[in-house]
This record gives sequence, structure tokens and C-alpha cells, in this order.
Amino acid sequence: MKKIFLLIVVVVATLGFTTSCTKYNFADTGTSVGYHDCTMWDYFKQDSYNWDSLVIMAEHAGLQEIFMGTSSYGKNLTVFGMTNHSIRRYLLQKGYEQIADVPVEDCRNFILSSIIEGNQVIQLDDFTPGIASTDPSTVIGQGGKTYTMLSGKQLWIYTYREPYGGVPQAGPKKIYLASEAAGKTSEVASCNIMTQTGVVHSLSYDFTPTDF
Repeated sequence: MKKIFLLIVVVVATLGFTTSCTKYNFADTGTSVGYHDCTMWDYFKQDSYNWDSLVIMAEHAGLQEIFMGTSSYGKNLTVFGMTNHSIRRYLLQKGYEQIADVPVEDCRNFILSSIIEGNQVIQLDDFTPGIASTDPSTVIGQGGKTYTMLSGKQLWIYTYREPYGGVPQAGPKKIYLASEAAGKTSEVASCNIMTQTGVVHSLSYDFTPTDF
């Protein structure tokens, strides 16, 4: 009887933990908490669980003013955010012990590659629907739109509504970005996180900065 009781406690606790971890809907659920009445920089600093590594990387690269909205790039940003998991994976892959070990130019390139050029706020419904490539020689599929990032790199970005319960396009609409240079297609886990200086679309935890 005691074993059964302990099992129930563990299950309940696990469910509670799972629910709490989806506060910002990073578990591939689509849209996120709406508006944060602060700059994007302050939003990142307030959520250290997800963005602490990005804050450190921006400081290392000297790019924090972009997220503050005080740089020449303006106050209307569209950012594909790299979470702590993504940046830590990169450190492990490269054998770096800390972000300070990463060359400054690499950090700058990663961050600038995550921001769409043109001082514009682009939310989920503003992106063009598309279909993933079925051609193994390219990651560029049908529809969508190619965007130039602040680094000069180009990403093909599109939305696609997932199937649900066996019904095509009955599930959540998601954003995908494909880099021809990296040969990678990546998924946005949480979108439309609005701040005073633009919108953040959080990339999935399996993203790596070199996927841009």
C-alpha cells in the first residue's frame, strides 16, 4: 500500500513539474505568453532559466544594445531566440568550458544571424505558409519567404499547420526556418513573445547556433 501511495505522489509531482515547465510554452505548443512590458533585453534577463546564456553571449559580443532597442538597428526586432540548451550544446560540441572562450566574432555572427533585417516585427501570422522540401539536395521547399538576417545570411522561413488526430492541418501552426548554408531546417517551439523592442520566437531546444 505504501508503494502504491508513493507511486501516486511521484506521478502527481511529475505532472505538476511538466505543467510548470510550459509556462512559456517551450514544449512545442505554439504561441506563448503575450506581452512583456519591458525591453527584450530585460525580458531575457528576467528569465534566466531560458535566456541566461544568450545574455552572456550578447555581453561577450558587445551586442546588448540591439536588444535594448538603442542600436542603429532600431526598436522593432524579430528575433529567433537561442535558449540555454542550444548554446550549452554548442559549447559541449566545440569543447568550450564557458561562453567567454568562444571567439567574439562567432558570438556576433550567431546573434546577428538570429535577427531579421529591416527593423520589422513579424509575428506568427505574418509569415508565409509553406511546405518543407522533399528534395535531399536542398532545404528550400515550396511557398514561404527568404529573409536576410543582420549577419547577411539568408533563411527561408515558412509556417505550416501540423496534422492533429489524423486530420491534416488541424493542429497548431508553427514557424520553421531553413538555412541552405547549414543544410538545416529548424523549428520554433514558442512564438509571439512580445516586448517593447520587438518579438521573440524561441527556437526548439535541439537547435544549435551553427544551424543558422
